[in-house]
Amino acid sequence: MIPTIAPLTDADELLNHQIVNTHATVGSADRAWTEKVWFALARKDGALQASFGLGKYTNRNVLDGFAGVQIGTQQRTVRASRVLRPRIEDLSVGPLAYEVVEPFKAIRITLAANAVQPIAFELTFTATMPAFFEKRDALYAAGRAASDVIRYHQAGTVSGWIEIDGTRHAVDPDEWFGFRDHSWGIREHVGKDPTDLVPGNIGATGGSKAGQAYHFNWLVSRIERPDGTSYDLAYYFRDFGGDGPPEFFSGYINESDGTQIPILHLYPEIAYRKGDKGAMSGRVTAIVAGKGKSVVERLFEIEALNPEMGFRLLPGMYGPWKDQIHGSFKGEDFLDGECVDDVNSPDKTAENYRWQIRDRPIRIREGANSGYGDMESIIIGEYPGVTLV
Repeated sequence: MIPTIAPLTDADELLNHQIVNTHATVGSADRAWTEKVWFALARKDGALQASFGLGKYTNRNVLDGFAGVQIGTQQRTVRASRVLRPRIEDLSVGPLAYEVVEPFKAIRITLAANAVQPIAFELTFTATMPAFFEKRDALYAAGRAASDVIRYHQAGTVSGWIEIDGTRHAVDPDEWFGFRDHSWGIREHVGKDPTDLVPGNIGATGGSKAGQAYHFNWLVSRIERPDGTSYDLAYYFRDFGGDGPPEFFSGYINESDGTQIPILHLYPEIAYRKGDKGAMSGRVTAIVAGKGKSVVERLFEIEALNPEMGFRLLPGMYGPWKDQIHGSFKGEDFLDGECVDDVNSPDKTAENYRWQIRDRPIRIREGANSGYGDMESIIIGEYPGVTLV
């Protein structure tokens, strides 16, 4: 082995190299470098929900992931982590597995029977829309690139089965919908903060939420017209205070032929449930360019499919949970999980604001057009357009 060249992988047979090294390494030495996939899958009647995520942290030598199901207020989650090398091309960790059946057409995700929770599934996501990029998410804090991530999302149907406590539920694609995303780059909140760095709440950084009104609202959707064509409203809205343009905004109306229509400005007016800050209903005004210097307002209405549903991502290591966070070393072969009987308990929300982050299945309408979507959100303080009910 040559010390300046990483080992060969199967991908190195292809003519796809982007840096002067093999596919066993990446072009940045930053330990926050992450490549992740995520799935949010739900029945159209809001009765059952499944979630899955897998993360590869090349510079941390870690592969981890989570999978789980929710019925009513009960969420069961399984987490797994392992050392990445030498199995660098193996996209499985413990009972979790991710398989590309056909690129951008079909993906299979698996949660095998395991020792920590009585749940399992084998689900195939089949795309119903092209994959669409969001705007690059770049953020500098304390002189460092804290975030430099690109992400695409995709809408689809779901088929297969889910087993809970020994009962198998068939997953019919006509009764289910789903979304997935795939992101890579330098990401925030990867691993535990080093103890010898200045804490993020000291000095002016974009990542501190202390004492400020804050609204994070992320939406992906698929909307059908009466003529059978489809499109989606997709946006990422993140802001402190509510004065002027948001700190970060990415928004597009994406057509099924691949066209992306940029949203110039977006105003979400969402009613959240007071106890657990779950999105209940609301409307989103999207302003897009018209002819010449004119603009067009498009109004979208949203409502929760089931007020109790919304798979929490904190137990999936999206933030500190049980002294865990995604990307951190948890041992050579780690597996755990739990059952939370009432994910909507106000005590959970009060304990950690990141408990608010959930995959909330919604119905979305624009005039006569309707469809389904997934919304994630965080609310802190009093923010314009936000109401608590």
